[in-house]
Amino acid sequence: MIPALTIFHLLLFVPAPALAAFLVLGLAPVYLSRRFVMVVAVIGGVLPLLLMAGMASLCLSGQCQGVAPIFDLMVGPAHVDLALLLDPLSTVVGMTVTQIGACVMVYSVDYMAGAKTSDLRRFFALMNLFLAAMLTMVLAGDSILYFLGWELMGMCSFFLIAYNIGSSRAIAAGRKAFIMSRIADALLLAGLLLLFIAAGSVRIEALIPAGLALPPQQRTIIAAMLLGGALGKSAQLPFHTWLPSAMAGPTPVSALLHSATMVAAGAYLMARFAPLLAEAPGVMMAMAIGGAATALFGAFTALFQNDVKRLLAFSSISQIGFMLLALGVGSPAAAMAHFVIHALFKSLLFLSAGDMAHSAGDDTSIAAMRGAAKRRPLAFATFAAGAASLSGLPLVTAGWWSKEEILDAALASDPLGPLLWGAALLSAVLTATYAFRPVLAALQPGAVEAHPHPTGPATAVPLVLLAIGAITGGLLVGPIIHLLGGVHPEMPAFTMLIAAAAPLTGLAFSVAITRIPALAQRVATARHLRQGLRIDVRYHVWFVQPFQRLVQRLSGARGHRPDPFGALPVRLVLWLKRQAIDRFTRDGFDRLWMGLAATAPPLWAAARRSQTGRVRHSVMAMTAGAAALLVLALMTTRPTMGMTTWP
Repeated sequence: MIPALTIFHLLLFVPAPALAAFLVLGLAPVYLSRRFVMVVAVIGGVLPLLLMAGMASLCLSGQCQGVAPIFDLMVGPAHVDLALLLDPLSTVVGMTVTQIGACVMVYSVDYMAGAKTSDLRRFFALMNLFLAAMLTMVLAGDSILYFLGWELMGMCSFFLIAYNIGSSRAIAAGRKAFIMSRIADALLLAGLLLLFIAAGSVRIEALIPAGLALPPQQRTIIAAMLLGGALGKSAQLPFHTWLPSAMAGPTPVSALLHSATMVAAGAYLMARFAPLLAEAPGVMMAMAIGGAATALFGAFTALFQNDVKRLLAFSSISQIGFMLLALGVGSPAAAMAHFVIHALFKSLLFLSAGDMAHSAGDDTSIAAMRGAAKRRPLAFATFAAGAASLSGLPLVTAGWWSKEEILDAALASDPLGPLLWGAALLSAVLTATYAFRPVLAALQPGAVEAHPHPTGPATAVPLVLLAIGAITGGLLVGPIIHLLGGVHPEMPAFTMLIAAAAPLTGLAFSVAITRIPALAQRVATARHLRQGLRIDVRYHVWFVQPFQRLVQRLSGARGHRPDPFGALPVRLVLWLKRQAIDRFTRDGFDRLWMGLAATAPPLWAAARRSQTGRVRHSVMAMTAGAAALLVLALMTTRPTMGMTTWP
């Protein structure tokens, strides 16, 4: 008997086009023309938006609490029940991901036009898999699918950051991002496993009540692990160092990485488990303080950058700090509203900066932006709109409305409200200061483009749509907060005036830095501040170099005994043989024992070859393991096609 399908099973089709495009572009054994590659890539990037828009309309019509089951499996007393989930949070974030994904994919058609067909195919295959992974995580109704999407995003980000395989800098940046985000993955996995043990189920609807029923100490430990996962994935202090290095990837990769749910996945994780975190006040306090500190640190460091992409990278670190601040003070709705607005203006800034950099020979320095207002008027105008929204210019930009919600929530919180509000306000001043530096530079006279060509429609359409969103998106802030069940705190007019003055003050500072040569020279030469107080260098000295020396010593690279720990089992077998056999007999049994002992070294050498330390081998093993588990689960479970609803 085949159970009846429900309308919520359409959720299964939302990530399907992007996944299908990846399979066609990445695995098809035949030659594909450039036109075919681009058509498949754009279909895979745009179709999820249309499907998600249909699901969003369903949610807005009142049917917003549905689950699309995939299969379930009883493992002893535990219930492994995989499903996709449609609720207000997944609707808001899903719509954001699909909109940004569609714009970035269309923009990439022009941006990557000069690439070889083989590189073009690899690029779009990975971008579509990246998008499918994001949607899988966002729509996941259980911890297994959630973690699978989380891991696939990490794998895709590694391959896309290291896309320029001829550049050692790009490969090192991809490896750095992959290794540092392992810390977040380990903490998240530990937290989810503890919740699974408590609940006996992987469904999120069961995990949160089970976590709430735990004793306070256990609940705090789990909340702290989830927070650790969020800090690492979202490049927050002290795990922020991988994100500026990740700018080695192509500009569309940076736009998707920063604007959808890869870097901001930590904020989404905290919002998803917000009811559990609310019962761990120590973790909430740590999240609020950490978010405010990161917002201030990221904005301060961005001020001294001489490269536009690195400036935007530190800006993302700072803006996600704002989101965690809102989550830490108990306002997840305000955090998610800023998540949506941030996605709009940050993707706009990356894409328009990429178009202006094209006109300057792909030079992304702020100095190379001079004259961009004349060379690329549309890209400049849209970049200025994104910078205004990032700064939060009062009343006329979307960034103002979402940031104002966070400032109000911070000031209304206890007991550190005024302190957190002051840190966020100072961050807002610094944000406006660094955001307008490239804009003011682009207005100055600069070099003329050697071979000028107009901005193509595949570039212009996404820029215009995102610019409209960055300016008028403030209209969405109220409905988003209402949909997510948030409440806007009523604040005195005086504090609102101060908040409105912050971005204008930052704009005045930016004009001063641009127009006063002594100030411009001081900012341009502040090397230690540009490197983020050299925290990355300290990590290299404290952790990387000792680890490298240990590996060299154990591998015999410097003349030491090769792999002394790996040879311990062989030496143990030989010692047992000498103690138990040699002293008693020299017969056939002895020869058999010697034969067994002789097989140990080559077996051990073969086993060592599986531990190469190469990231691509680890990724292949992880993918093969996940596929094997999925096949095993499908072969041993029964399908459940009925609809389940939230209690």
